[in-house]
Amino acid sequence: RHSARWGGAVFEAGKGGGGLSYRKTMNRLNKSQKEKVRHFVAITDCNESLAASILRSNQWNLERAIEYVFAEGAEYSSIKPATLEKIYKQYKDKDEDLVMAAGIAKLCEDLGVDPTDPITLVISRYMGAAVMGEYTKEEFFRGFQRLNCDSVKALKKKLPALRNELDDAAKFKDIYEFSFGFSREKGQKSLLLDTAIGMWQLLFGIYKWPLCDQWCDFVAECHKKAITKDTWVQLFEFAKQFGSDLSAYDENGAWPYLIDEFVEWHNEKKANA
Repeated sequence: RHSARWGGAVFEAGKGGGGLSYRKTMNRLNKSQKEKVRHFVAITDCNESLAASILRSNQWNLERAIEYVFAEGAEYSSIKPATLEKIYKQYKDKDEDLVMAAGIAKLCEDLGVDPTDPITLVISRYMGAAVMGEYTKEEFFRGFQRLNCDSVKALKKKLPALRNELDDAAKFKDIYEFSFGFSREKGQKSLLLDTAIGMWQLLFGIYKWPLCDQWCDFVAECHKKAITKDTWVQLFEFAKQFGSDLSAYDENGAWPYLIDEFVEWHNEKKANA
């Protein structure tokens, strides 16, 4: 158990605490609010009373409440830098002051996950990692602080709650948008096409967009260029709005030209099938 100070509020980590006042707090909540409290506690390790308080101050917007903790967590986390330094040294590259590919592979092994598991994207987002394949010391510390984990074992216990974020529509959108910058080559504004296709296959494998394979075939055959951030972001909105049925698509809408071309390509393929 750790005392922590997030957003100026001091609390003890753990689900207990509060006694009678805790039970009164939970009894006043509706089913949806109780579910949000449970999700918030699973991510932040704070007690339910504080979770309810933070959620209430954020109008029961779970995403906003967690982002609030994100913003304050690294600054106010009680986990000592010396503790994080010991963890960091287990994975740091022997020549560079970074956790690089070998260290990330070892971290994944210790967590019991495959390096290609989408859960690594969730962890990387908590770290605020700038590029794929490496974590700076600052990023590594930030991730453990934001998740209030003082060991890899503690992080491993968080994995089920973190995996649930992949099934949460709002959180998945954040992870999808994070993945663009995370997957780019250093110094590049756009995303290499082969990398974009690989990430789409991974991410839309979770989101289950039926036209993902057709989209990937289209950009590989007809576009053959890097993918801009606007196209990346808008494609998710397109997939969410239309799914597999493009009959209501309006070519005069504000979609990127590449999506317009895909719809035309898709309809021609369908007509000639």
